[in-house]
Amino acid sequence: MTFQEEKQTTILTPRLRRTAIITAALAFLSVSLVLGNDLMFLITFSLLALMVLAKIFAHWTLKPLHFEAVGTPEAVEGETVSIKLRLVNKGIMPRYLVEVNLIPQSGAEVVERRNLVFGQLSPHQHSEVTVKLKFKRRGLHPLGNAVLSAQDPLSLFVARRKVQTAERVLVYPYPKPLPIEPKGAVEDLRWDESTVRAPLPSLVGDEFWGVRPYQTGDPLRRIHWKITAHRGELSIIQNLPSFKQGGVILLDRHPAAHRTINEEGETTLDELVRYAAFLVRQWIRYHRQVIFWAPPEPPMKVNGDWYPVWRKLALIEPELFQLRDLEAIRQGVVLTTPYSPFLSLYLRSSGWQVFSLPVNEFVNSGSYSEDHHQSGGKVS
Repeated sequence: MTFQEEKQTTILTPRLRRTAIITAALAFLSVSLVLGNDLMFLITFSLLALMVLAKIFAHWTLKPLHFEAVGTPEAVEGETVSIKLRLVNKGIMPRYLVEVNLIPQSGAEVVERRNLVFGQLSPHQHSEVTVKLKFKRRGLHPLGNAVLSAQDPLSLFVARRKVQTAERVLVYPYPKPLPIEPKGAVEDLRWDESTVRAPLPSLVGDEFWGVRPYQTGDPLRRIHWKITAHRGELSIIQNLPSFKQGGVILLDRHPAAHRTINEEGETTLDELVRYAAFLVRQWIRYHRQVIFWAPPEPPMKVNGDWYPVWRKLALIEPELFQLRDLEAIRQGVVLTTPYSPFLSLYLRSSGWQVFSLPVNEFVNSGSYSEDHHQSGGKVS
């Protein structure tokens, strides 16, 4: 039984034990005063000293303990993530039976194992457990607080100490499907996750990928002579195919363009970030050129690895910027809202597809509609 369960089921148990000892001590003290028996007085003193030592022991158990997360925790909003936690004994004596009650911050919830029990902790050693958490919003979130609890061997006292973990969890935005095809694409894109395949290496392309054994019919000019000499067998150079024409993904994060959309503090920017994460990931998976642009920061070219953009999207916040012209900055997709001060500029810029978030539908129904082709949510 954990300390929390004991508190809920038998909340007076430690108090009753202390009451019993105090009652016995008073009884022995009364007898010693009436009869003048020194042994009874010694027993009284011993019982009271035992209680003092028990309380000191309970607090001493917690003093050298340090609670922390292992590694750099990362998660995706709305998905359950396993995080490994560690309790370190920095003292010179072993500790026994310590319970940790994890208290997550607002926006996070414990899916499994809120109360963690650690058995024996040897000096300068640690013990690890795994908990499952779920974070509701993107961003850099503190892991939360923890309450360490320990008892003395007689269960007379329960000592507690509240600690705050220094580690923070980076929560990535969950990619929300938005089937927009990049301008200049030579084929229709399929948005089913099961059909997505990475580009296969071949004998043509611009980016070196590796080598493979020679096969009948391979052109001799593709032989990698240095590796062939090293391995003792003919090796053929393989490249990744060059990027197909894609486009720019412009994320409008102007403060005037965004509003709070629910009681949990989510904003329209959070919704646009989820769509942007999906588009960047999908275009990269189909080996297309992607330039991510979130003014006022300069455009960011994505070279096959979308995680730097995903991390940027996890931390992006509203910021003021100015735009005058888009037609000279290639073609692409604008993710914005009806509140944007640049909406008219986006709509009259040729070569750009404009996705305006259906804010009115959210206001009327309490949630966003999944049909992005209705009024206010269509792609222009």
